[in-house]
Amino acid sequence: MHDERNSLQKTSDFIQAFLEFLGRPKTIFDLQDRGRLLLILLLIIAAIEGLLYYLENLK
Repeated sequence: MHDERNSLQKTSDFIQAFLEFLGRPKTIFDLQDRGRLLLILLLIIAAIEGLLYYLENLK
Protein backbone atom coordinates (compact mmCIF):
# COMPACT_ATOMS: atom_id res chain seq x y z
CA MET A 1 0.00 0.00 0.00
CA HIS A 2 2.90 2.32 0.81
CA ASP A 3 4.46 1.72 -2.62
CA GLU A 4 1.17 2.63 -4.30
CA ARG A 5 0.99 5.95 -2.44
CA ASN A 6 4.65 6.60 -3.18
CA SER A 7 4.04 5.94 -6.88
CA LEU A 8 1.02 8.25 -6.89
CA GLN A 9 3.07 10.96 -5.18
CA LYS A 10 5.85 10.61 -7.75
CA THR A 11 3.33 10.83 -10.58
CA SER A 12 1.71 13.86 -8.99
CA ASP A 13 5.10 15.54 -8.53
CA PHE A 14 6.03 14.82 -12.16
CA ILE A 15 2.77 16.26 -13.48
CA GLN A 16 3.14 19.36 -11.31
CA ALA A 17 6.74 19.91 -12.42
CA PHE A 18 5.79 19.36 -16.07
CA LEU A 19 2.96 21.89 -15.86
CA GLU A 20 5.32 24.41 -14.25
CA PHE A 21 7.81 23.76 -17.07
CA LEU A 22 5.13 24.46 -19.64
CA GLY A 23 3.89 27.52 -17.80
CA ARG A 24 6.94 29.75 -17.76
CA PRO A 25 9.70 29.75 -20.34
CA LYS A 26 12.71 31.70 -19.11
CA THR A 27 15.17 31.30 -21.95
CA ILE A 28 15.21 30.54 -25.64
CA PHE A 29 16.27 27.00 -24.70
CA ASP A 30 13.01 26.48 -22.83
CA LEU A 31 11.13 27.51 -25.97
CA GLN A 32 13.22 25.10 -28.05
CA ASP A 33 12.50 22.31 -25.57
CA ARG A 34 8.78 23.05 -25.80
CA GLY A 35 8.98 22.99 -29.58
CA ARG A 36 10.71 19.62 -29.51
CA LEU A 37 8.18 18.28 -27.06
CA LEU A 38 5.30 19.47 -29.22
CA LEU A 39 6.90 17.95 -32.31
CA ILE A 40 7.45 14.62 -30.56
CA LEU A 41 3.86 14.55 -29.31
CA LEU A 42 2.54 15.32 -32.79
CA LEU A 43 4.71 12.57 -34.29
CA ILE A 44 3.49 10.07 -31.70
CA ILE A 45 -0.14 10.99 -32.39
CA ALA A 46 0.41 10.72 -36.16
CA ALA A 47 2.11 7.34 -35.75
CA ILE A 48 -0.74 5.99 -33.62
CA GLU A 49 -3.32 7.27 -36.10
CA GLY A 50 -1.37 5.71 -38.98
CA LEU A 51 -1.13 2.40 -37.16
CA LEU A 52 -4.84 2.39 -36.37
CA TYR A 53 -5.68 3.26 -40.00
CA TYR A 54 -3.43 0.43 -41.21
CA LEU A 55 -4.92 -2.09 -38.79
CA GLU A 56 -8.46 -0.99 -39.67
CA ASN A 57 -7.88 -1.49 -43.41
CA LEU A 58 -5.93 -4.72 -43.00
CA LYS A 59 -9.00 -6.94 -43.34
